[in-house]
Amino acid sequence: MQDRAKERRAGALRSHPRGGRKRAAAPVPAWGDAFPNGAELRRNAIFREAARSFNRAGFHGTSMDDIARRLGVTKAALYRYVPNKHGVLFATFNLAMDSTFANLERGEREGASGLEKLRIALRGYLEDLIGKLGHPVVLLEESALLPDQSRAIIRRRDEAEQRYRELVREGIGDGSIVSCDPKLAVFALLGAINWVPKWYRADGEWSAAQVAESLVNLITRSLAAHPDSRSVKRDSAGKGKRSNGNDMRQAQGS
Repeated sequence: MQDRAKERRAGALRSHPRGGRKRAAAPVPAWGDAFPNGAELRRNAIFREAARSFNRAGFHGTSMDDIARRLGVTKAALYRYVPNKHGVLFATFNLAMDSTFANLERGEREGASGLEKLRIALRGYLEDLIGKLGHPVVLLEESALLPDQSRAIIRRRDEAEQRYRELVREGIGDGSIVSCDPKLAVFALLGAINWVPKWYRADGEWSAAQVAESLVNLITRSLAAHPDSRSVKRDSAGKGKRSNGNDMRQAQGS
């Protein structure tokens, strides 16, 4: 057994033409051991890791080799599921937009007032953004999209913003939201929401659900016709807990 092991180690070393010796490169697995089975699951895993990599180094500072290395796979394996880096970026934008529309529909269906519908939509979107979608700060990389991709995303974004504005108008009409400019209000709300993945840390004190609930309650209070007297968040056990500045700093991982 020991002799066979020595032979394998010797075989891994090739003599260099000039007398030097070099070790053969360790093979890279076709897919990482923890990588999910199924094409759709693997594709989504690529998108999540790409989003994290773009977050760390930016779109132009990240290569497909970087993404493959962090997943423990070959770059060739990635190309079985995605066309190129721009295709990955475009897909992550569309995943975020899919979440936007799914949560708008939920808010429109479940909310009893314009304000409540808006809160449900924003809360679900933010929780997806910093939870299952994997911190897609690629939303700040819009200029890196190819022209056709950019136009497609802008169309979807404009449609979503119009629906958010309709919820604000509905809230003004039903008395749950103060009189305001719906366009400006939505810009302010989405600006705050889309910046959260830049500072949120999954290993901080708060879960994605807790941050989403507390932050959305905070930023929509400025629109509420009858704001609550205090801000309350839920901990993981479902018990009420009053928020404070230390909680927010812990959520940031500081």
